[in-house]
Amino acid sequence: MKKWRVIIRPLMLLVACAMLVPACSKDLKSGIAVIEEEGQADLIPGDKGDQWLGHLGSHRNGRTSDVNWQQNWLDHEPEMLWQNEIGNGVAGVAIANERVFAVGNVDGFDKIYCFNIDDGAEDWSFSYECPLGKRMFEGGPAATPSIDPVNGRVYVLSHQGELRCLDVNNGVELWMIHYVRDLGGSRPQYGFAGAPLLVGSVLIVQPGGDGSAVVALDPESGEKKWGSGSDGPSYSAPISFEYEGRHMLASFNSYGLVVYGLSGGDEMARMRWKTNYEINAATPCYFAGHVFIASGYGKGAGLVALNDSGGELIYETKEVVCQFQSPVRSGRFMYVVSGDNSTKARLCCVRFDNGEVQWSEPLGGNRGNVIISGDKLVVITEKGEALLCDASPDGFVDRGRFQALNKRCWAPPTIATGKLFVRNNSGRLACYGLR
Repeated sequence: MKKWRVIIRPLMLLVACAMLVPACSKDLKSGIAVIEEEGQADLIPGDKGDQWLGHLGSHRNGRTSDVNWQQNWLDHEPEMLWQNEIGNGVAGVAIANERVFAVGNVDGFDKIYCFNIDDGAEDWSFSYECPLGKRMFEGGPAATPSIDPVNGRVYVLSHQGELRCLDVNNGVELWMIHYVRDLGGSRPQYGFAGAPLLVGSVLIVQPGGDGSAVVALDPESGEKKWGSGSDGPSYSAPISFEYEGRHMLASFNSYGLVVYGLSGGDEMARMRWKTNYEINAATPCYFAGHVFIASGYGKGAGLVALNDSGGELIYETKEVVCQFQSPVRSGRFMYVVSGDNSTKARLCCVRFDNGEVQWSEPLGGNRGNVIISGDKLVVITEKGEALLCDASPDGFVDRGRFQALNKRCWAPPTIATGKLFVRNNSGRLACYGLR
C-alpha cells in the first residue's frame, strides 16, 4: 500500500496520524488460487505470427507467435522502415495479409487507413465526420480495429459509438450501426473505447444500457442476435474463453467483472469492482478458471475464481494499478505496466495465483504497455521508449532500448512479420524492422 507522506506542524502530528491510520488500515483480501491445470493455450495452433488481428493481438492476450527476430537490442537496435501521419488517437494497429490497418482523427474526420506492410504506402482509406473530442487527452478514436481475415472484413468503432464494417480489400462500407441510436446504449464520459470482439459466428460489442450491456451482432449484416445485462458501457475490451466445456465472455465495465455465456448471453458470474469515477478500462486476463482484473482510480488489481455459484474474489492488491493499460500473462506470472495519474510507471512481474510482485522496474511517465513474444517482453513507455527484456520471474534483465517515438504514447505496440509497429497519441505511426 502506498505510504502517506505528510508535512505538518509538530503539535498536530499525533492528531494527523490518528486521522490517517483508519484510511491506511483497510484490509485487502489475501489468498492463493489453486491452479490445477494450465488452461487454454496461449497461442492457437497454426498461428504463424504474420497477423495481429486486433486489440492485444489475434487472441486478445497480448502475445504474438512471431519469435523469429533479433531479440537482443543491445547489439542490434531496430531500424525504422517507414512512418506515416494518421491523425490523433490512442487506438492500436492491426495486421492481416501483409497490410496494416490504423485509425486516427484528422480535421474533424475519423480516417481508417490500409497501408502496405513493407513500405507504408497507402492502399486505401475511408473517412467519416467525427469530432476530435479531446476528453483530457489528445482525442480521436480509442478502439483498435478488429479484422476478420477469412471473410475480408474490418470493424472500426468511433468514440461516438458508430461501429462500421468495411471491406478489407477496398475500404467500402458494408454496414454501420450506432451504439446509442440502434442498440439503446449510452456514451461514457470519455467515449467508447472497447474494441469489438469477433468470436465464432458473432461480433460482441458493449453499448451499455438496459438489456444492452453486452450485445451479439451478426458480423455479416450488423443485425442484433441477443443482448444481455443493464450495466453501463465499458471502456475495456471484452474477452472470450472456454470454462468447463462452455464458451464464455468476460466484460469489465463500470460495475465490475461480469461473465456471460456466449450462446445466448446468460449471466454466469458478477463481481463488484468499484473505482473512483466508476472507470474500469484495462482488459481482463483469463487463465485456468480465474480472471485477473486491474484498475486505477484508487482501486488496484485482483483475481476472481469462477465456480458453480458465480465468482469468488481470491485476493486484491494495490501494488498494481492500471488506468487503462492491460496486463498480459506468461506461464503463471503476469507482466504489467503499473501506473496511473497519481503514480509513476513501473514494469512489474506479478504472481498470478497470489498477486505478489516478484520484481519491478521504473519506466518513464505514468503509463505504458507491454506485449509478449516468446520469452521476451516488448514495452512501449508513455514517453515513446521501446524496451526489450526477459519474460522471467527471476528478475529484470534489460536486452536493450531505444526512442521509438516522441510525444505521448498510449496505444499498445504490435508485432507481426518481424516488424514492430508503434503509434503516438498525436498521430505518428512508425514501423521498425526486427530482423
